[in-house]
Amino acid sequence: CRTPMLLVASLLWGALASPDTSQSCPVPRSIEHGQVEHLARYQCDPYYQLRSRGDGLYRCSQQHVWVNEAAGEVLPICEPVCGKPKNPARQVQRIIGGMMAAKNSFPWQGRLLSRHNHTAGATLISDQWLLTTGRNLYLGHSENSTLEEIALTLRLFLGRETPAGAVERIVLHPEFPGAVDLALLKLKHKVPIGEAVMPICLAQQDYAKVGRVGFVSGWGWNVLLEHPKHLKYVLLPVADSGSCQVYYQAHPLQPLLNNHTFCVGMSELRESTCVGDAGSAFAIHDPEDDTWYAAGILSFDRSCQAAKYGIYVRVLSVLDWIKETMAAH
Repeated sequence: CRTPMLLVASLLWGALASPDTSQSCPVPRSIEHGQVEHLARYQCDPYYQLRSRGDGLYRCSQQHVWVNEAAGEVLPICEPVCGKPKNPARQVQRIIGGMMAAKNSFPWQGRLLSRHNHTAGATLISDQWLLTTGRNLYLGHSENSTLEEIALTLRLFLGRETPAGAVERIVLHPEFPGAVDLALLKLKHKVPIGEAVMPICLAQQDYAKVGRVGFVSGWGWNVLLEHPKHLKYVLLPVADSGSCQVYYQAHPLQPLLNNHTFCVGMSELRESTCVGDAGSAFAIHDPEDDTWYAAGILSFDRSCQAAKYGIYVRVLSVLDWIKETMAAH
């Protein structure tokens, strides 16, 4: 920052790109009774947003160091935009049956293949972390298997069959399996964010109100008890927890029901989620900020058409654990 010129810089993957001198502006001319200020402005690529204590504008100090008024010498970070799909699913009516998802409608949807090709869901929540159920990870494994052994057998796909790479770390919720059926997966490498692959935002408020309709996508069994070749989704309503608990008290299936979960009913066409959908998000579109949020993660996916309610882990109740885990690793 020794020459008197205006420098507009872009922040690409956390580093300042070297300016192309062949296309740079000429040194600005001096003005009488004035001076030229040395500036650098950090900007993010499409589908990323600037996170900084300051505004991204850095000035060349007398010590020849780039400094931001609020952040000092600390560089800003470009973090992925979440919950802004280019081609969002539309609610044609209050509740509809299962439909084939259009391209890039659910860019946070992951497909998890565990040992022996067991299919399950996973939800992208950053460019390196996904949520799924703890039980999904043990499909094809014994209870004595270590998380390191399980991680080596997992295959993850995002978007249209795009491999997400190796899983570096598995973190089970501390109350798994007794109370919270949830796990975090950290990828070895960050995935590029764009139209086809984009995380969903985590709910910062309680969207799981009775009657609220959410979108659930996945590769769960269809009516032929087969995993579909194309991603499908269904609109389902949040159900009354009391009725749900009474229902399962007299049912042979006994899912986890507690303060960490909420129940979701069937569509008007009596469609629901099924085997292979667990780990997918109960996605809510908030019209106030035009953003999609994960209100829940499907835990009990064996309702199909044989049980009235699906069970979801309430994201808001585990939000602190998610944030703390991601920050610690």
